[in-house]
Amino acid sequence: MSNKPDRVTFQKRLDEMVSTLRRDILTSVRPPGDYLPSELALAEQYMLSKKSVRKGLELLVEEGLITKEPRVGNRINAPASVPKVSLKLGCYPSLDDEMDLKGLLEQFHAQYPHISVDTITLPYTHYPEAIQGYLENGWVDVLSLNTWNFREMLEHGELDRFLTLEPDPEAYSFLGDYLAHEGRLYARPLTFSPVVLCYNKTLFRKWGMPEPDSSWSWKQLAETAAHIQREHQLFGFYAHIASTNRFPIVLLQKHFRFAQEEGGYRYDDPKLWDSLGMFRELIYGQGLSASFLSESDGDAEKLFLQQKTAMVMTTYYGLKMLKQADFEYDLAPLPYEQSAKTLLLVTGLAVNRQSKQEEAARLLVDFLGSAAAQLHIRKETLSIPARKSSAEWDGAETMYRPSRFNLYREIVPTFSSYADLGITMEELHRLRNELKLFWANMEQAQDAAARLASRLGVKSRQ
Repeated sequence: MSNKPDRVTFQKRLDEMVSTLRRDILTSVRPPGDYLPSELALAEQYMLSKKSVRKGLELLVEEGLITKEPRVGNRINAPASVPKVSLKLGCYPSLDDEMDLKGLLEQFHAQYPHISVDTITLPYTHYPEAIQGYLENGWVDVLSLNTWNFREMLEHGELDRFLTLEPDPEAYSFLGDYLAHEGRLYARPLTFSPVVLCYNKTLFRKWGMPEPDSSWSWKQLAETAAHIQREHQLFGFYAHIASTNRFPIVLLQKHFRFAQEEGGYRYDDPKLWDSLGMFRELIYGQGLSASFLSESDGDAEKLFLQQKTAMVMTTYYGLKMLKQADFEYDLAPLPYEQSAKTLLLVTGLAVNRQSKQEEAARLLVDFLGSAAAQLHIRKETLSIPARKSSAEWDGAETMYRPSRFNLYREIVPTFSSYADLGITMEELHRLRNELKLFWANMEQAQDAAARLASRLGVKSRQ
């Protein structure tokens, strides 16, 4: 076998050379008027051929960063001659709180003063349809993409609207699978979170009650929640049970997969309704009324912040709502009965294939995935950065952080995805809407199953 590096390795080396030189020029590490090292020196430094080096330098010439002077060398141009670039970043509205996006974009502009970034708010729902016009008309160059929306794009056959990206070898290895298909990465992971249990440590210690740990079952949580409600007149446990980031977890824990038949999905499996019924009983077993106390996951965190409930299902993303908490809280793995499983949610950045600013777009994605930016996320927010060394940074904290913040490292084997359910995102969203009467405790399992079979089955056959 030949030990000669393959084409992918050569391309990575070339990309590294171009990116490093570009950054050094734009940040004046290599000042205007100076000359770059010779092509031979660059070839030796980056283990490339002179032909490959020449190809990379031609990109910098096209960008106006250097001027090729025959028989002299490659002279670095003055910043004034560097063309201005305007990028459009489409992003979820929650990103500013979850990763201090505003602060990171200020850092990016300081490093690349010729690139300005304007943000455009993107929706979470009906993502493929909502962003179609943005992509086709080039109205966004870079856009946020979470695991739910990624699967929607995959199921609609729309992934080719994004450029493929190189994985970051410094990121947690399991993250790429959630934003990749057939070995191609379509979005660079920036942050992630499993769904976990959050509890009021101050109240648990005040009451002298054992704190939740990895041995807890849903039965133990239900008994503890009922005790708290009975003895202390507040909800022991709450979750926004209609959330597609919550109720599917009890199905994953029982290894449930939706079965398909000709024209649609089957909804008459007793395991489905045993699982959903158990989840519903966690709420109503505490004697709560049938009316919903939440319209979104964030409403559950608000109840927790107001100390109306002692435990809540949440994510590291949701912890942003607890920054003003005047009590101690901590994290624990989700309880389980059959198998310890939880959903892993990943947020990344994708590049629009129609972007006319591909190089600048890739620079932005690389910057937000860099060690410095990822460490900023770790220090300034309660989100988990994708880069391992940044996530596991151990230094002086500037804000309250739960003592078990690093819990996610212990439960990696429990991470699961929507794909494990065997149902499309469109059908899962439709199921969520059809379960409203069931979640409100106004419909029994057999009635819900019959109605779902008639309504969803007919829709699926259309």
